[in-house]
Amino acid sequence: MNEKKEYKIDFSKIETTFKFKDRSLTHSQGNQFKLLPYAANEKTLVLKFDGVVGAFSRIISSKELKGKFDFTEFIENVVEQIGEFEGENSKEVFIDIIKSMFIDNETLVDFDIKTMNYITSTNTDKKMAEFLYSVLCNEELSFLVLKHYNKDIENVLYKLVLNALPELVEAEYLIDNYKCYLPFVRELFIKDFKFLMKEEELYKNSLKRFLEYYYMFYVSQLSIKLNKFEKADLNKPETIYYTLNWEGTSKNRTAYKFGWELLKKNVDSLFSHAITLEFLNHHGLDEQLGYVELFNLFNESNEIDVLNQIEKIYQEYTMRINDKDWIEFKEKDRDSGNLAFNKVYKLFEAIEHQFEKSTRTRANEAYKNWYVKFVYNNFGKKRGPLGYNLNLNEEDIILMTKICINNKKKLKLNILFDEFEKRGMFFDRESKIKIIQFYEKLNLLEKKSDSGDAQYVRSVL
Repeated sequence: MNEKKEYKIDFSKIETTFKFKDRSLTHSQGNQFKLLPYAANEKTLVLKFDGVVGAFSRIISSKELKGKFDFTEFIENVVEQIGEFEGENSKEVFIDIIKSMFIDNETLVDFDIKTMNYITSTNTDKKMAEFLYSVLCNEELSFLVLKHYNKDIENVLYKLVLNALPELVEAEYLIDNYKCYLPFVRELFIKDFKFLMKEEELYKNSLKRFLEYYYMFYVSQLSIKLNKFEKADLNKPETIYYTLNWEGTSKNRTAYKFGWELLKKNVDSLFSHAITLEFLNHHGLDEQLGYVELFNLFNESNEIDVLNQIEKIYQEYTMRINDKDWIEFKEKDRDSGNLAFNKVYKLFEAIEHQFEKSTRTRANEAYKNWYVKFVYNNFGKKRGPLGYNLNLNEEDIILMTKICINNKKKLKLNILFDEFEKRGMFFDRESKIKIIQFYEKLNLLEKKSDSGDAQYVRSVL
C-alpha cells in the first residue's frame, strides 16, 4: 500500500532560497524545481547550437575533452604516423591535403561522428546541452549511442586522422535533473534519435538542427501547457502553426494568428511560472511537482491546510514587494475546483503583477529572451509590418519528412501531416499546398488518385 504524501511547505528553506529580508527578496528559480536553464540576464544567451552539439555529443557518449584542441599538434600527430616520406615535397603536400580535407576555418571537419566530440563549447553551451539531455534522453539512448561511436572505421586516411586526435577521457556527467514536463516530447525525441543514429551521415549532418528543433518544440509546448495550469493535457501537443520561408503570408492566415502571435503571449510568463513552481516545490517531498501533479496531490490532501500554506507564501512574498499597492491587486475570476489550488493562481498572478512597470521588468524580459531571441534567430522570419512568423525552410521539411517516414519506403500524405503535428508542426491549408508542391518538385509524390488519402510521399533517403 502506497504511503499517503503530505504536502508541507518548508518556510525556513523558502527564506533562504529567496533571500528574504524585512522588505526585500531575490527572485530565485532552478533550485527545488528545475524548469529551464535560463537566467534573468542576457549576458550569455545561446542563439546557435554549434557549441551545444559538441557538449551534447560528449555528454551522451560519456566523454570529456581535456584542454583546447591544438591544430598544430594535431597535424604533427598525423604526420608522425606516416614515418618517412618519399621525395622532397611529399611531406608538405601531405600536410596540405590534411589541412584542406580535415580543417576548415580553424575548425575540425566532421568527417566521422567521433569528431563531433571535438567541437568546442562554452559553459553556457554545456548548460544547454545538459538541459536537453536531462529532459529528452534516457540511459538506453546513451547505451545505443556508445555502440555507434565505438564502431571501427575502414578508411585508412580517416583512421590516421582519428588516431591523431587528442584522447578523450571517460566522464561521468552529474546532470542537473531538470523536470521533464512533457514526457510525450521525450518519447518522440528518443524514437527519432534512434532513427537518426542508423544513418551516420544523416546523424552527423542533422544533429545540430534536430536538437534546435526539439528544443524549439519542447519550450513552445511548455509555455502553453504552463499557462493552462492543472488543465493542461501533458500527453499531446498544443496547436502551433508554422509558415514556410518560400511562401507569402498575411494577417488573415491561420498560421499568422495561431503561430508566433499565439506563442509569444505564453512565453511572456515563463519567469513567473519558474518562480511560482520554485515556491510550491519547497514541500519536503523527494520529487519535482508540476501544476497537474500539485493539483492531484491537493485533491488528496487537507484542502484548508494546503490553502493556508499557499496563502502564507503569498503574504510573505507581497509584503517584501514595496513598490506595488497590493490593496488594488485583483485576482482573475477562475476556479480549479480545488480551493487550495485557487491560491496557486493567486500567487502566480501576484508574481506576474509585480513585474509590470517596475524595476524588475528588465529581469523578466531577460529571462524570456533566452527563448525569444533563439526563435528569432532560428525559427523566425520577419515579414514586414506583420512582424515575426514561426518559420521552417526547405531543409527542415526534408529532414522532418525523413524522420516521420522513418524506415518505411513511403507514407500516405495525410498520415505524414499527422506525424508532423505529433511533433508540434502544424500547417494551415495554404502551407500544406506549398509543401505538396515542394514534394512534386522533388518527385517524391505518388498520386494514385486525386484524393488526398491516396497520395503517398516517398522516402527522401
